Amino acid sequence: MKKRIVSILLVAAMAVSLVACGSSSSSDSSDKGSKKETSSDSKETKKVTWAQGASGNVLVSIAKNQGYFDEVGVEVEEIPLDDGQIEAVRTGQVDIASNSGTWEPVQSIASGDDLAIIGGFMLTGCMPVVAREDQEWKSPEDFLGSKMADTKSRYALFHGLVDEGHDLDKEITFTQYENDSEEIQAVLKGEIDYATIGTGRMYEVEHTDGLKVVTYCSDVTPNYSCCRMVARDSWVKENKDTVKLIDEALIRAMCYFESHREDCVDLMVKQLNANKEYVEAYMLNEHYRINPDTVKNIVMDNYDYMVKVGGIENPDKSVKLEDRIYNDLYKEALDEAVEKWGDEDKDFYDNAVQFYQENNE
Repeated sequence: MKKRIVSILLVAAMAVSLVACGSSSSSDSSDKGSKKETSSDSKETKKVTWAQGASGNVLVSIAKNQGYFDEVGVEVEEIPLDDGQIEAVRTGQVDIASNSGTWEPVQSIASGDDLAIIGGFMLTGCMPVVAREDQEWKSPEDFLGSKMADTKSRYALFHGLVDEGHDLDKEITFTQYENDSEEIQAVLKGEIDYATIGTGRMYEVEHTDGLKVVTYCSDVTPNYSCCRMVARDSWVKENKDTVKLIDEALIRAMCYFESHREDCVDLMVKQLNANKEYVEAYMLNEHYRINPDTVKNIVMDNYDYMVKVGGIENPDKSVKLEDRIYNDLYKEALDEAVEKWGDEDKDFYDNAVQFYQENNE
């Protein structure tokens, strides 16, 4: 997923708040309030810095607003940072990031970087493929022979074609533009046939004459893994209890989101100082699906696709991706969440357990 997917959401409103991110609190031994003893007598940080993308992370916002982080004893500080989130995690500027897709984290891990996947944010983004009103589309095979504003990194759209034996570089003309607005205009002018548009541009798509949505990424591949939640692997090993507690709070936040989606729109509008219609355009769309699950099996399938299309360069053979996906910690968090709050919404927690089993075991 492109890093700019949601950056237009805030426009100038967020610009003034995009300050340089600070150092990770986990390494600041002078902050006495950020540490406490755990049951294993280890000292784990309970104060965590989180890279906040331009559209934020609604699960984090809910967990803070509803006091879920407080209840599990974790403090989360969001640091405004849209671009360069993976680099910020890698260098220790922040502890966690969750708005950088799946391709980049997996690529970073495979190259040997100190990075790990500890959960998720968007399971599928509200990402439409648009075309002119007179353009026909029936299946991904219609992309073959076309000019398209996208890249072969789009697992959700193209992995089926690759599995069929198609060579994307030879059969699709990929073109890149500065932003989604330019892509939309290129479609309308007939310069390209299709464009994959980011989640945060849904309002523009809905209000542009002569444009139509031919499909969504999640219609082609349900549950394709849009954005993963990542941290440094070394940090995770030192703070496993903290990671588990964060996952617990996020699972509970997802339960809240599913029954209070419109309230969550208001929460994000207020937090981000954004236009309500702009946020509604994607957050109320059925294709916008969030889930903190690690979805290990789906991530591994993404990895296999990346290998096939040349997305893994100079891999570190000592690194096994499956060892950098902490689905075991997530499962511990899910079990404890079920025990603590399962009675609040039995259907939700039963479905969460089933979803984990289908996508991790």
